[in-house]
Amino acid sequence: MISDRQKLILKAIVEEYVISNEPIGSKSLTNKPYLNFSSATIRYDMQHLEENGYLEKTHTSSGRVPSELGYRFYVDNLLTRDEDLKEIYKNIDSILNNKLLTKEIAIEQVMNYVAKTANCYLAIVGSNATYARIKKMELVPLNDEDALLLIVTNSGVVRSQKMKVPKDFKMEDLLRIMSMFDVAMYDQAIYEIRNILEREALKPRIREIVDYRDDILNFMIKGFASFLNNECYKSSMTPLFSQAEFKDYQVMQKFVNAVDDMKVTNLVASKQKGISIKIGKDNEELGLEACSIISTPYYLDLNEYGTIMAVSPVRANYKKIVPIVEYLANKIPKIY
Repeated sequence: MISDRQKLILKAIVEEYVISNEPIGSKSLTNKPYLNFSSATIRYDMQHLEENGYLEKTHTSSGRVPSELGYRFYVDNLLTRDEDLKEIYKNIDSILNNKLLTKEIAIEQVMNYVAKTANCYLAIVGSNATYARIKKMELVPLNDEDALLLIVTNSGVVRSQKMKVPKDFKMEDLLRIMSMFDVAMYDQAIYEIRNILEREALKPRIREIVDYRDDILNFMIKGFASFLNNECYKSSMTPLFSQAEFKDYQVMQKFVNAVDDMKVTNLVASKQKGISIKIGKDNEELGLEACSIISTPYYLDLNEYGTIMAVSPVRANYKKIVPIVEYLANKIPKIY
């Protein structure tokens, strides 16, 4: 049990250490307007916090740094959202509302901006459309070899996938097949696509066109299968690697491996409620015990959702990152 005064001291130490990355001493805390206590009193409380596992003492200084327990207590009980983020929100809105940018480019620019601003790595795991229902399907020719497959779901979301047309197959025949599939697919859930495709492909009217070419069916299945996978947007890793903790090659390598193996995004792709903050050992299975993962879901409707995730050192600027991630969760669905 810690007192209200000790909570204030712990809050001050966490937030000061986030900025300075230097052990915090009692004398520096007396300059805080809300810590109007003597250096001796603060020193006594810091000792109490250390004995209870909230602070750690370094070997190179008489100051203290937060422990994982200290960070956990801070985010669960003491975290306040930084109110001075209006300029950041304004810049995010400016990018997302730019009609000259595609959805993909707008999201990419926002992610890199936030990553640089908050010194973190950002990923947006796209909405999972498994249970969404198809309302419209269309194939748009781009040239003789490429086409764009479009699907409109019941939530009004338009999904697209660029596809290569099978060799020696006429585009007009492909458009005819797609028109037939459009009728069969109407109001069907996306997870049922493969079964419907295989069933429809056996019908004489379609077999007559494709002349038993399996590459056509594979073309269709491959195109639709992409809608079952979560799209994922990732920011640059550079802002994260500029943090002192990532000067350690092993820490950097573990993070790169986790991202390359999709372990991080798979971890947060499952449905969750509200903000989640996993600190240090919470991420041990990923080899990211030097990191914190802050994530929150965003919703297009009850069946379509995605996740916004930020990765930072355990020494994260939580009061800045948390509200930005929450803000993005409200804004991203509006550009789908």
